[in-house]
Amino acid sequence: MIEKPREHEETNATNPIGKTEKFVSKHFVRLLVWLAVSGGALAIFGPWLLYVTGLTGETDANLRLHILYVTGGTIAVLGLVETHRKNTTDRIKADADIQNYQASQSHQAKMLDEQARQFTENIAKEREKIEADKAKSEQDYIRQVHAERRSRYATAIEQLSNDKASIRLGGVYTLVGLVDEWLADEKTIPDIEERRKEGQVIINNLCAYIRSPFLLTERAEQLDKPYAKDLQKDFGGDKEKFDANKIAFSRDKAALEEERQIRQSIIKEIRERLQGIGTQDPWSKFDYDFSNAHFFYPIDFTYSYFGASLQFSGATFSGYAEFCGTNFAQIANFSKANFTRDTDFSKANFTGVGFSRATFAERANFTEATFTQGADFTEANFTGVGFSRATFAERANFTEATFTQGADFTEAKFTRNAIFLGATFTQSADFPKTFYNFPKTPFDFSEVKFIQHAIFVGATFTQGANFSNAIFTGNADFTEADFNFSEVKFIQHAIFVGATFTQGANFSNAIFTGNADFTGAEFDFSGATFDFSGATFIQGADFSEAQFIGNTDFSKASFTVNNDDLCGTVYTELSMATFDFSESIFDGYVFFSCATFAERVDFTEAIFTRGASFSGTTFHGDPIFAFTFLADDCDYETYEAKFSCRVNPTDYNFEADPESPYKIETEEQEHNGIKFIIPKDTELFDPDDPSN
Repeated sequence: MIEKPREHEETNATNPIGKTEKFVSKHFVRLLVWLAVSGGALAIFGPWLLYVTGLTGETDANLRLHILYVTGGTIAVLGLVETHRKNTTDRIKADADIQNYQASQSHQAKMLDEQARQFTENIAKEREKIEADKAKSEQDYIRQVHAERRSRYATAIEQLSNDKASIRLGGVYTLVGLVDEWLADEKTIPDIEERRKEGQVIINNLCAYIRSPFLLTERAEQLDKPYAKDLQKDFGGDKEKFDANKIAFSRDKAALEEERQIRQSIIKEIRERLQGIGTQDPWSKFDYDFSNAHFFYPIDFTYSYFGASLQFSGATFSGYAEFCGTNFAQIANFSKANFTRDTDFSKANFTGVGFSRATFAERANFTEATFTQGADFTEANFTGVGFSRATFAERANFTEATFTQGADFTEAKFTRNAIFLGATFTQSADFPKTFYNFPKTPFDFSEVKFIQHAIFVGATFTQGANFSNAIFTGNADFTEADFNFSEVKFIQHAIFVGATFTQGANFSNAIFTGNADFTGAEFDFSGATFDFSGATFIQGADFSEAQFIGNTDFSKASFTVNNDDLCGTVYTELSMATFDFSESIFDGYVFFSCATFAERVDFTEAIFTRGASFSGTTFHGDPIFAFTFLADDCDYETYEAKFSCRVNPTDYNFEADPESPYKIETEEQEHNGIKFIIPKDTELFDPDDPSN
């Protein structure tokens, strides 16, 4: 505001007009007075002086008038100069005022901006302080909440070891509530995994309590019954001892029941929180470890959902175990578990389960259970088990399992490997209408022992079925069983090599679409009938060295071959015979009546001790009962079937169907004056003769 006039003054110093205006402005009043006085004086005395001096002859009036005009004009000019000066000054002042105002406004704006900046900084600092205080308050709150929970947790853990059952039970409910609080606390712990970790710690403690031993469980069976001791018999009439013992019994009985209630409450609280459908129930994501626990009380996990690790290995279930409809989304481990009462896993869903060396002292129910991953029952012991309509989507391993009561696999479905290697069935084993639906699924029953009836009525095997060295000491019923190997690319047999049937074996109407191998099988029961009537053998059937000690019925059996596989085959050696009964021993009547053989059949060295009927049989290949070949030593060796002379000659019937392309060549042989019609070149022998 001070600099601007200085600049203006410097400009006037170089401007003559400016100097005049400045001079006039400075001496304006004096100039006016001086001009007025001078003009007035000149007007008064000028004409007179001129007249006196004779310089003019005009009248003084005109002269005065001219002087006044000149003086007035001069004064007017001075007025204009002053007015211009004032206008210029006012304009400069106005410009200066405007500049000063603008400068002032700019300064004020800067001041306001600075004040706003400072205000914003102050607000930000204040907000930061507030946020810091808030965060500190929240942290303090979180610490306080967590500290309070952990304090309650510590107190509850102490309560679990209290002598009073009510206090222990209170500790249980506190812990359960704390788990729910941790899981629901999204405010202090936004991460669900972190919340679950806090809950898992408490779950571990609850499981540990379930696993902890309780001494009175050893006397549970005794304490569950009424007091049974007698005053005279057990205490010799000593009433004091009798009363003390009875009081102690009542005390222990009450303590056992109280502990049962506490542990059942834990199971109940867990189960109630596992009733959701997986991810909707956060308790299902916890790991549960009940390994080696003793459940001296019934447990109920029906329709529960376990979404994480579940351990029952080595556990003992003295009460009923209910797992009906339970979903095991991860591997469940029941290995070495001991179930002393009925166990229900019906309609359960297993994603991998281990029952290896588990013991089921009473009935185990797996009806309609689904095993979507491997199921391991290796060396398991069953006292009655039901797997009816169960589904095994992956490998099912029953190796060396023991079934001491009935085993029911009715309509069970095995879509992968089914392994019963070395298993023992001491009562009936039911596999009727059991379906095996996967095209590459072998089933291993090798070395299985069926002590009682083995029922495979209507069973379907879509891949190899191995019964080698299996032992059937009761009836083995394979009525209408379907051994289907039609799409197999490799050697996939129905293998009964070395199998032993000590009761009747029923394969009537069974269908073998792949090789059926009964090499060395023993059908060992003189009063039984081994029934293959109506059976169909679409590929090779090998009964070489089989022993039939009992009647054997192959009537209406069909021995055919797959023409796609055997078309154009020329059999030049005996070893190429498709159906092989060589060296078989039929120690009972054998029926081949109305049977059909699509290719040659070999009975060389077979032994018939009780008669044989081939009535109405159709042969599409040469039936071979004797075979002679030249040995290396140039001697001829003959292998012939043998027929007992201890039967009625009418028990032999070799009259094939009149339309059969091939017939059995027969001849008459005589023994002790009795004539027999048997196949040509075979031997009529006396089974009672030691030389035979």
